[in-house]
Amino acid sequence: MNARQHKDIPVKPLNPVLLLTALLLAPLHAVAAGTPAGSPPMPNWYDVELIVFGYTDPSAGSLETWPVNPGMPDWSSAVPLTPNGSGLPYMQLAPSGFQLAGDWRKLAHASGYQPLLQVAWTQPAIDRASAPFVRIGVPPPAAPAAGTSSAPAAATSAAPGTPVYGTARLSTTGPYLHFDLDLVYRGAPAKVSIPDASQPPASGNVAPLFQWYRLTQDRRIDAGKLNYFDQPLFGVLLLVTPSKGQ
Repeated sequence: MNARQHKDIPVKPLNPVLLLTALLLAPLHAVAAGTPAGSPPMPNWYDVELIVFGYTDPSAGSLETWPVNPGMPDWSSAVPLTPNGSGLPYMQLAPSGFQLAGDWRKLAHASGYQPLLQVAWTQPAIDRASAPFVRIGVPPPAAPAAGTSSAPAAATSAAPGTPVYGTARLSTTGPYLHFDLDLVYRGAPAKVSIPDASQPPASGNVAPLFQWYRLTQDRRIDAGKLNYFDQPLFGVLLLVTPSKGQ
């Protein structure tokens, strides 16, 4: 085969989840093959569970000025959660195993709160520089492509998908656990907004049906403790516990 023929052979992109699985299993294969002791230890595995909820008080966030285009999470670079029962990293956990089910019920019956999304998965905790973000929720079809920060253009029409979506990452920073969140919430139009300078002014009297609001936070967390992330319009309950399945 000459060089010209070799160059024309298409290369299939690697699946990041399967690639990570191979990297995590490599030390096990090395031990089985008789590699001397001293190889890097296998990472600890954790179950990650979060609930996203909105504040239903009509005055929530009314004193803030909100950008019409807050930017959007980098959805295309994040990896999808793998199906329950797959045994792969970032595997979704069945609702029967949710540890925050009682918290969901309390939010559903409490005045001023509305639970929006609950999801749980199991994963290894690896260094923050290498750990991927995972996808949370379902974006609307009009979500922007990779590398863009514009809000979906369907703000004047009903948008399918979950009312909140984005990305999350559990990782390690030295001996500590670290958690990153980047979520957007589809809420009622703000009373005071900053227009999107990249978009032409809307013509006519067409009022938007909703507006996107963003929460981006990262912090060090402790396993086994309930963590709380919030902004004036919505918040997140997070619980990270050592996985019993690993």
